[in-house]
Amino acid sequence: MVCGMPEISVEVLKKVVRYREVDEQHQLVQWFWHTLEEFSNEERVLFMRFVSGRSRLPANTADISQRFQIMKVDRPYDSLPTSQTCFFQLRLPPYSSQLVMAERLRYAINNCRSIDMDNYMLSRNVDNAEGSDTDY
Repeated sequence: MVCGMPEISVEVLKKVVRYREVDEQHQLVQWFWHTLEEFSNEERVLFMRFVSGRSRLPANTADISQRFQIMKVDRPYDSLPTSQTCFFQLRLPPYSSQLVMAERLRYAINNCRSIDMDNYMLSRNVDNAEGSDTDY
């Protein structure tokens, strides 16, 4: 109860979603929900980490402090999705098919393990440790 539910419920996400630049009837949104429903729970956990930085949803829906946001972005077709973990936001470009969306989303959740700028700041701190403050 304290750590949240180990199963990521698509229905719970649907209850707390907010759409930006798109509505729930849009093909992109329909494809997204269908894709998420087809994901295994392990993939949904990776998805949660990708969009929120957390691996679980609270046990009580009322404890979800931010609404999940799905935003359509103006990027080239079939690009990788992006997220903003501090806003619990998924940013989806247009896709040519649901299959392509699923492939790109799977790639993103399996290969983007850092949260926002974590890796950038870590590498910058390592680089700075070797030099001096005057190197800037």
